[in-house]
Amino acid sequence: MEGPLLPAPLVVTGHLVTFDEGRPQIPDGVLYIDRDGKIVAVADAATPPPPGFEQANRVDTGAEAIVYPGLIDLHNHIAYNCLALWIAPGRSAPWTARDQWPKDRDYLPSISLPVNALCKANGKAVLKYVETKAVVGGVTAIQGSSKVGRPFEGWMVRNIEYETFRTGRVGVRQAVFALEGEKEFARTKASLEAGEAFVYHLAEGTDAALAAEYDVLDTNGILAPRFVGIHCTALRDEHYAGWMPRGGSIVWSPFSNLWLYGATTDVAAARARGMRICLGADWSPSGSKSLLGELKVAHLYNRERLGGLFSDEDLCRMATCNPADAVGWEARLGRLRAGLHADLLVVARREEDVYRNLVTSIESDVRLVTINGYPMYGVASLMEAGAAVAPEPIEVAPGLSRVVSLRDERIEDADMSWTEVVDALEHIRSDAPAARVAAVAAAGGAENHLALVPDKPWDDPSRRGPQVDLRTVRIGPLDSLVADAAYFDAIDRAVLHGGALSGLRAYYVR
Repeated sequence: MEGPLLPAPLVVTGHLVTFDEGRPQIPDGVLYIDRDGKIVAVADAATPPPPGFEQANRVDTGAEAIVYPGLIDLHNHIAYNCLALWIAPGRSAPWTARDQWPKDRDYLPSISLPVNALCKANGKAVLKYVETKAVVGGVTAIQGSSKVGRPFEGWMVRNIEYETFRTGRVGVRQAVFALEGEKEFARTKASLEAGEAFVYHLAEGTDAALAAEYDVLDTNGILAPRFVGIHCTALRDEHYAGWMPRGGSIVWSPFSNLWLYGATTDVAAARARGMRICLGADWSPSGSKSLLGELKVAHLYNRERLGGLFSDEDLCRMATCNPADAVGWEARLGRLRAGLHADLLVVARREEDVYRNLVTSIESDVRLVTINGYPMYGVASLMEAGAAVAPEPIEVAPGLSRVVSLRDERIEDADMSWTEVVDALEHIRSDAPAARVAAVAAAGGAENHLALVPDKPWDDPSRRGPQVDLRTVRIGPLDSLVADAAYFDAIDRAVLHGGALSGLRAYYVR
């Protein structure tokens, strides 16, 4: 997200958790943010401000809140995040490989056809909904953008594969499909050598035979400092031992792994070998609502299955500075440091330890989210203080209200209110053909209509995915923005995770 200049410089005060090695915390700190949305200085409140901030807008977060870098979700499939958790009827044993569960007879009617219908009928409304869902969970950048039928600037979270930071050059590539052929491997190797990052699903499942995918990458020279392997659940210590000397990172998605396979990445082995570990929420049919939720899954698994191997600070780094470093954005995001972009998350202070505070924070604790200095979501007072653009109320959950910024007349596609987004998606659920007609008309014709293509290979109609008939598809209720009773009840009913996720509800008791 790189919108217009801020109306004025911005000053944010509060307890800063910087993730900057030189000074990781500033209890009474100040961030000075210029009109480009970059942090000019990080200082103590007693330090005189730099020049040019005499007329700045001022956001005082208060003694009962903490300011962190925005969360970076390094693995997702955002087009699917209107859908609820999926439980395959009658399934009692975990799958062992990624290509198995899409073949379940319930997958087509419950996942593939609904997501295709939503994306075909009104892709813009889908993107607005799922990006809002991410921001509600403190996410400011997310991987897993779907293919779009025309250029889409967006307005909210940074879509990692499309983000250029105003340079016009994309620096992060990804592939959901397996790399095949000498030319494809050579092209990928060349892009890594040129400094681009490459994010790739690797050895997803528990079948030991999946480790052959690692061997293929090794043989073709793909393991490199900016190679990012998603899941890696079939890899073992010997793989990390061979990988680590060449650099690279892994993305851990414990909820989705446990939900589908009953097991997750051997992060203990990865850590022992010095691998950089990041977190990803994956997608809503088998994952967390957002990265804020995935932090709790990681904490639960770490406590119950790893004996507390990772500190709370370690877990927080997996959601902030680690993913930024993994894709080569260490000079742009992931820390509160001069020269970086002002992607911020402000949450209520409920714990003395600032890292445990972030791990245990839930959506009702989120006070403010800014991206490039823009207040995108939060409580009304902080949004107003930061000069939020076209703020509007949003009922996040029963009894939980916030303010969100979805519209800006200076940006072409920032033109839907939250009410319009929800109404458009509910229209698809009730009458998908008519909803598509309305969306095309609102866009000014089919050539301007934003259609999405789901990024999973088995759902892409242009590959081997199904052709959806909007007249007959059935779409369930939109997934809630936050973890709720229905979500936890679904977790309790599921058997594939073997109880490993059953303690999650306790994190949300207030």
